[in-house]
Amino acid sequence: MNTYSQDLKKEREAKNITLADIAKKTRINIKYLEAIEQGAFDILPQTYIRAFIKAYADAIGVNAQEALKNYRIQVSHSVEVSSPASAIVTPIMQTEVVDEMRLKHKKARRLLYGGLALAGLVFVSAYLMEHTGANKTQQTVKEIPFQNIVKEQEQLKSTAVIDTVDPAKILPAAVKNSPDSMVLRIAASDSVWFKITRDSLPSRSGYMMGGRHRTYFAKNEFKLSLSDAHAVKLYLNGIELQPLGKKGDRVRSATINTSTLKRK
Repeated sequence: MNTYSQDLKKEREAKNITLADIAKKTRINIKYLEAIEQGAFDILPQTYIRAFIKAYADAIGVNAQEALKNYRIQVSHSVEVSSPASAIVTPIMQTEVVDEMRLKHKKARRLLYGGLALAGLVFVSAYLMEHTGANKTQQTVKEIPFQNIVKEQEQLKSTAVIDTVDPAKILPAAVKNSPDSMVLRIAASDSVWFKITRDSLPSRSGYMMGGRHRTYFAKNEFKLSLSDAHAVKLYLNGIELQPLGKKGDRVRSATINTSTLKRK
């Protein structure tokens, strides 16, 4: 746990505020609140990480802008002191990371601009209705709650589903048509961060929304990490596997291969 996260946690505890209180007020999943206090920012959805920190700071009575400033300082410091080994990547991997970051930032900007435009339209419409007499009944303009904005943006993002086909039906055909010996299907039932390694290929990681599915092929084995073991269902060669842990358990580099089917 870094100093920044420790300070936030101490401030919350000093005011006798529980994480459950904050989750109820902000509608943010309690595992993300725990990640903020533990400094595990890689678990948080990167598109909303600043919004989550701001909402957390407001909930415990801390200056939100100061909290965001300290977060940027902490992240910059973490990058500077990271081990040299973690910085060793191939040019191809560097390009993939940069492209992925640019894509995420571009999507985030589009969502932000769209949200601002929508909010501006709502306020302009309310102003015209009030001052032109188009609507004679008095209406109170309410501020849109933060949790509703997050929910709306997640719903928009969740429409970019890779596919919605029942994994149990599509996997046998995928196995038959694949040149590799194994097909792993990951079906997310809730928001989850994952990292997967196929044989000796470079690892892939990302954030899946509930309702999304992804399919991966390998010859020998998969290595899978999850932020929540119960947030996904796994299908290996068309057969559903047992969960890799209990609800809320983090999975680190679990090995999945044909022996997994025998154990099942």
